Amino acid sequence: MSFENYSNALDYINQKEEYSFEDSFSLAKFCSEQLLTPGKESEGREILIRIFDKFKKVNTATSAIWYDLLDVAGLYPYLSDFEILGSSQLRHEFHKSRHIPNVFLHEEQLQISQKLLSKESVIISAPTSFGKSILIEEIVASKIYKNIVIIQPTLALLDETRKKLRKYSETYDSIVSTSQKPIENRSNLFLFTAERVVEYKDFPDIDFFVIDEFYKLSLLRDDERSIALNHAFYKLLKLTKKFYLLGPVVRSIPKKVHESLSFNWIHTNYSTVAVNEIDIKEAYRKNDKEKRVILYELLLDQEESTLIYCSSPQRATSLASEFLEVIKEKKSQQLKTDGNNPMISWVKENMHTSWSLSHLLEYSIAFHHGALPRHLGSSIVDGFNEENIKYLFCTSTLIEGVNTVAKNIVLFDRKKGPKPIDYFDYRNIAGRSGRMKVHYTGNVYKFNPEPDQYELDLDIPIITLEDAPEELLIQVDQEEMDEKSRDKLKDYSSLPEELKSIIKENSGIVVEGQLNLLTEIDGNVDYYHELLSWRSLPSYKQLNSVCELIWEYLKTLPGSDASIKSPAQLAKVSLDYLRIKSISGLIKKQLEQSYWKNKIPDEQERIDKIVYDVLNYSRTWFDFKLPKYLMVIDKLQRYVFPQYDLEPGDYGFFASELESSFLPKYLSMLLDYDVPSSAVRKLVKYIKERDAEANIINALNALDFEKTDLNEYEKQKLQALLIR
Repeated sequence: MSFENYSNALDYINQKEEYSFEDSFSLAKFCSEQLLTPGKESEGREILIRIFDKFKKVNTATSAIWYDLLDVAGLYPYLSDFEILGSSQLRHEFHKSRHIPNVFLHEEQLQISQKLLSKESVIISAPTSFGKSILIEEIVASKIYKNIVIIQPTLALLDETRKKLRKYSETYDSIVSTSQKPIENRSNLFLFTAERVVEYKDFPDIDFFVIDEFYKLSLLRDDERSIALNHAFYKLLKLTKKFYLLGPVVRSIPKKVHESLSFNWIHTNYSTVAVNEIDIKEAYRKNDKEKRVILYELLLDQEESTLIYCSSPQRATSLASEFLEVIKEKKSQQLKTDGNNPMISWVKENMHTSWSLSHLLEYSIAFHHGALPRHLGSSIVDGFNEENIKYLFCTSTLIEGVNTVAKNIVLFDRKKGPKPIDYFDYRNIAGRSGRMKVHYTGNVYKFNPEPDQYELDLDIPIITLEDAPEELLIQVDQEEMDEKSRDKLKDYSSLPEELKSIIKENSGIVVEGQLNLLTEIDGNVDYYHELLSWRSLPSYKQLNSVCELIWEYLKTLPGSDASIKSPAQLAKVSLDYLRIKSISGLIKKQLEQSYWKNKIPDEQERIDKIVYDVLNYSRTWFDFKLPKYLMVIDKLQRYVFPQYDLEPGDYGFFASELESSFLPKYLSMLLDYDVPSSAVRKLVKYIKERDAEANIINALNALDFEKTDLNEYEKQKLQALLIR
């Protein structure tokens, strides 16, 4: 058989149960021609990957030819699985990582690795399956840089990176918390979000930095953290010009960035997996109930683990729960676990005994979203990657923030929150199917038409200054600004130096909002002094007043309230948290209220709603937003009141306690190491401050976990931290 075109070859590969010698040879010949024809290489590579996905069908007499084609395609990681001889073996060995044992790089990875190891800077846009992240490890393993900063968009992804890089702990200390200081005469890995880079004051001489998912620099993505990422980028560029920026689906970098910085720009579609995009067209025009029926039938037919993309956390929870009932009805006990999962026990003890997640986990089902406690989210991902969880209903938080091993992805919803999903997000999600060295091919099941195609022409406002908002421009050195930017900052530039310094220090907070808030306090000094001059801990009236100012002047993005409906509610739940000091206690308090019993009569629905709300505002407000906003107002009231000979307040203690979940400072950093707060509270009895100050890891190593009241899940989390 001869193969006339790419589609003809794919049809043959997918339809035939066995490939004859003649057909295998003809297919190899066609694949070779594609690989050697400019512009056709990706088609040849995809044919090759699909062949190896079904390699048992190939006539064994042609096996050596296919191995040679892996060599031609530069897919050396896959070549490691087979016995090879001659020149292919030499080229295979040449593509072996010089620094990571038993790792082989594909052709394009090697080219980029060589640039990075030659201390050149690289910005790369490539598919998810390219293997961009392994090059971060290659840099660390090479030890060519002493101090490295790695910025990633989520704490979950940073924790995953920390675990991957801890094998280099003899050379590098990992700094994951802003309370940690680097040790002199040691090499350091700073594993930070952008906000933590901006906040951190103790950087030594930095030699190199990494920004993962660098497309988040763009203000066009409507990401409220893009300001912080631009500020972090600018701050690090002042420390070193050596960097590696990586991400997907970016078509171009602004001309001014090329003119301002020295780097290699690489845009490639090189992929190491093939993706089957399957349109579930019968679902396109169905109502939601009918689409759910089609979804559950599809899931029951899947053999491998499957991610199901959902538009919101509530949607992920409800679909997972409904699917559990389908499983019980159609498969009975077939998927039920033995019930001894330590994670299930922890959830029942520390969240609620009847929260849906505990029921779901018993049947190898789970949901994942950004409101989950970080340690719990990572445990769910680990369970999915280890195939202990078969069905994972997730939001974009998982798709963008963690590396998963997913054979199948179901694109069920067509929205991301309230907005339609665009092509950029669609490609990012679809690109998570398949995984090099795990699955040759992945499947993407589409329940909605594909969005209009486009690639992102990235704006980097901290470099171009185009459309950069005031809160970003104030971080830029005066001599680097153009006339337009200086004009935009005319009002700010006329302020007293002390006030300019305060506003600049409040990084990422809208300048106009700060100035309006200042005017409000200054114009009503007598009224606000009683309400804002509190120290240590506030009364409800005082905290409510602060929250009202936050709501009015500082909170800018609609839809980012995280289950908090009003300033009064934020003040109340924050003080409840201060008194109770536990998330499970907050959940219990909410469930006892007759308001919720009347509003949501169904008990399971009510439990799921309240658990989600408490987790959501805890992660968003207690851990991040409220402490940050408190310190903004703290600085502003400290500026105003002394001008009237009035004593200012001091919010530092309350903000710090809130951010650290009311845990002792010497142990709270363990939260950044994927340890549950429930475990940290128990450790207070066994590890004293003097033991932890020098080295918390040594203190934990000296602890006999069996002689503590830690439960099994908590022990596992701590033991995972200690594994080198």
